[in-house]
Amino acid sequence: MHSFLIVSGNEEIKRARIDSVVKREKATRQIPFILQKIEDARVLKKIVKFSFSEKCAIILENIDTASHETLNALLKNLEEPNTNIIYILTATNIKNVIPTIVSRCEIIKVQETNNRVEDKNIKQFLNSSINDKFEIISKIKERTDAITFVENLIYYEKGNKNYTNLESYLNTLKNLKLNGNVSLQLTNLLVKMNSHG
Repeated sequence: MHSFLIVSGNEEIKRARIDSVVKREKATRQIPFILQKIEDARVLKKIVKFSFSEKCAIILENIDTASHETLNALLKNLEEPNTNIIYILTATNIKNVIPTIVSRCEIIKVQETNNRVEDKNIKQFLNSSINDKFEIISKIKERTDAITFVENLIYYEKGNKNYTNLESYLNTLKNLKLNGNVSLQLTNLLVKMNSHG
């Protein structure tokens, strides 16, 4: 898959997901691009005509606010991606994205903030002893709960500008979504967090 569509109303989590996809796809360059008008789509087409020696992620945020004509103009790029280019699109509302774009993307839906555990619970977890942390994660059995838990960690830590464990969180999130063993992934995360002190 060369195109990804991240759907969420939460900008922090969208940004974390973009970083996660960039890392997973081993893109070494990111090009943020504003796509709102047809002229923007034409400029983008000219940019991607160049050959890229390293893998590059074109980041197109909030495409659900672009006109249908603009999105139709983008289609050709998604249908015939150049070598070493991936597209990462974001939207708040997938219903505002034309179906032909949606069908050409891997859809990544993000749980919204009202489904998140309270910040105080995450803070309590982060301030707990290692034994208490193990006890807390041992109670997380379902994959969806584990994914939400790690997303909450990312959201809380980024909100507090603490990036020490961000890479570990993103790796754990990726592995959980790739059907990695829930207990093993959370235990590995805890070990990595503890090694960072």
